[in-house]
Amino acid sequence: MIETVVEKVIPKSAEGSDFVQIASMFVVSIGAFSTGALFTWLSPAIPHLIRNTSYIGQISIEEASYLSMLPGVSMIVSSFLITSAMKHIGRKPIIWFMALPQALSWILTGEAKSITPIYIARILNGIGEGIMFSTVMAYVGEILTPAVRGKWGNVVTCSMGLGQLSMAALSASVDIVTAAYIHLFAPLLQILLVPFLPESPHYLLKKGERENAKVALMRLRWKTDVDCELSAMSESIERQRSEAGSFKDLFWIPANRRALLLVLGLRTFQQLSGITAFVIYAQYIFELSGARSVSEEVSTIIVFASLFLFSMVCLPIVGKYSRRLMLTASSAGCAISLLINVFHFYILEETEVDVSDTSWTPLLAMVCYIAFYSVGLLFLPTLMTGELFALSIKNHGMLVSNVYLALTTIAVPKILQLLLSNFSMYATFIFFTASCLVSTIFCWFCVPETKGKTLEEIQQLLNKTK
Repeated sequence: MIETVVEKVIPKSAEGSDFVQIASMFVVSIGAFSTGALFTWLSPAIPHLIRNTSYIGQISIEEASYLSMLPGVSMIVSSFLITSAMKHIGRKPIIWFMALPQALSWILTGEAKSITPIYIARILNGIGEGIMFSTVMAYVGEILTPAVRGKWGNVVTCSMGLGQLSMAALSASVDIVTAAYIHLFAPLLQILLVPFLPESPHYLLKKGERENAKVALMRLRWKTDVDCELSAMSESIERQRSEAGSFKDLFWIPANRRALLLVLGLRTFQQLSGITAFVIYAQYIFELSGARSVSEEVSTIIVFASLFLFSMVCLPIVGKYSRRLMLTASSAGCAISLLINVFHFYILEETEVDVSDTSWTPLLAMVCYIAFYSVGLLFLPTLMTGELFALSIKNHGMLVSNVYLALTTIAVPKILQLLLSNFSMYATFIFFTASCLVSTIFCWFCVPETKGKTLEEIQQLLNKTK
């Protein structure tokens, strides 16, 4: 009956329309915008919280470090629950639910009278991040045709970067509480719009609801003739079920084990380049840099604008060149950029030399760092995660990779805080410079070239590796 109603609404056009797919992606990208803004709130907030100019009083830098760690912890814990929920209740209800912890996170942040509500807000933020990087990404991958994915597939990433830039820019002109309340509009808008989305046809087919899957696919393609695509989906799902491997296969089969070690290595050096820590502590770093020509607020905006622009420029081209070469160049460029900051902060902290005339150096170095990071380390570890794992154990491999990524995003900001508290800023930059140098060696000598190879050829390459 539902199918008949939908057939009457949708015009009998053989071509159909991409509008519903694109609109659906923009709706779920609202959650990505919130994720980016929530993550970035810490950058302008930490300097105020540490120097006792905030609305909740002064906290130590160690207490501030927990604000960056808690989202990762809750994301790991919630990921297992989210994975189970995706199998039983679908993608759409979880994406709708995502807006609730994000909205509560903003409200708790704005109403806090002590650090405890903000800790709770960060935990809720982690739940939203867990949904973002699992359910939203899965939904987008399942509803889009290859043509639409090629043209619009970066909208989610773009929205996250836009959320980061929005928070950085707003925090320069209004206080951090007002900035939090302004961004509350995004999850509220998501709550209103998500109910109008079609469910993922892939999920409905896996549940055996073929008629509902056909209705959802007709809505997404905006045409009634979807039988061929629906049959292809069904065959793909059955093939995945028949080829599914176990967690044991991930660790015991040599090629799978090598793929896992490579993926974990790439994720390790992606994070040990310092990106998460630098984003979270950006404004605090510029505050300590002795900058005079450009304020720390404006410097932070420039950093997030650079991250947004470079990621958008590099995203469509980064996969067209040698993976190994791009990763190696990216790591080496990051090392050189961070080395500039080592010299600047060493002169500032250990000598009597006046650096006021070159106080713009840390900003220039960070912009160069982001440019080099965007060339390889930003996207290629994620891309190669999808390439290196065999289809039979891809889901298991992705789960381990995502949990490990969350662990590294917890650890790296804490490493920066410990180095800063016990040593100095230049020592902190020495650590991340050294990490990028080791990453350069790892990428050149250990990472296989996967560009231009089929998934089967990549598996053959891993099987030959000694």
